Amino acid sequence: MIKFFVPGQLEKTSGRASVRFRALVPLKGMSDKGDIIDDITKATKDDIIVCAKIVDMDILQYLIDNNIKYIFDICDDKWNKEKQLYDFACRNANLITTTCELLQSKIKEYTGKTAFIIPDPTEREQEEPKFEPKDHIKFAWFGGRKSFSLFDWEEVIESIKTVTDNFSIHAVTNKPDKASKRLTKYREDKKLFMYNWSFEKQGEVVRDCDIVLLPIPRGMPLVQVKSPNRVIDSIQQGRFVLTNDGVDSYKKLKDFIHLGSLKEGLKWALNNRDQVIEKIKQGQIYINKNHSPQTVGQRWIETEKLV
Repeated sequence: MIKFFVPGQLEKTSGRASVRFRALVPLKGMSDKGDIIDDITKATKDDIIVCAKIVDMDILQYLIDNNIKYIFDICDDKWNKEKQLYDFACRNANLITTTCELLQSKIKEYTGKTAFIIPDPTEREQEEPKFEPKDHIKFAWFGGRKSFSLFDWEEVIESIKTVTDNFSIHAVTNKPDKASKRLTKYREDKKLFMYNWSFEKQGEVVRDCDIVLLPIPRGMPLVQVKSPNRVIDSIQQGRFVLTNDGVDSYKKLKDFIHLGSLKEGLKWALNNRDQVIEKIKQGQIYINKNHSPQTVGQRWIETEKLV
């Protein structure tokens, strides 16, 4: 049986996107063919253990010494920081899995091995597409604090101002006050509102917005290999996404979002409201076919034949 190794108390680790997208959500589509294991000493030779970010050399060595098969799941390019661990994990893994084609090619370059691609699932229920912006446009953003800090928000906000000055950005992240420390001016001007992340709060903010705004920092190789999970969840909640080039996996979703200049994308959306709704509808069809928990769960079940 496939068992995802998630150490510690699940209610604490479930806040991590990697745990949700690479374990908890796929399990919903695996019926009785998958499970969680929180103590590696409980693993048996009949198990196939999926190890990801929350793993160390001792855990991997335990699996190797006890002839227990394991899959090493990679959803970020961490070789610069974790080269020794990643090299060891990949060298001894029965299978490597990853999220997208570009990261697969990076893994091939680093290890000589071909990773099996399992995309991230959506963790949101499908909601009715909606695009009815009034005089005041509400943008939503969500993600990790480090991701928030990578963007030149001053440039993003000033760019939006060239289209309209009647807008606000509502951002959901962990440690929001720390993340937005340099942006006090925009918070005081009520252009930027910050909220502490929770699954429920993210859903609420996206549901209450007109557009999901996901700017991508330029020239950052580690960002290029990211999963499109934030785009996927936004579309599934029925909202249009404005983003720019910078994440390779977003290209597969280009027919359902605006991928390019944020300013030009905003202008286009406001002038083509019916087309925006159609893009969202088609995007939801694509997501239900390729990123549902059932589809992704089936991909994880397939790994049993590959190890």
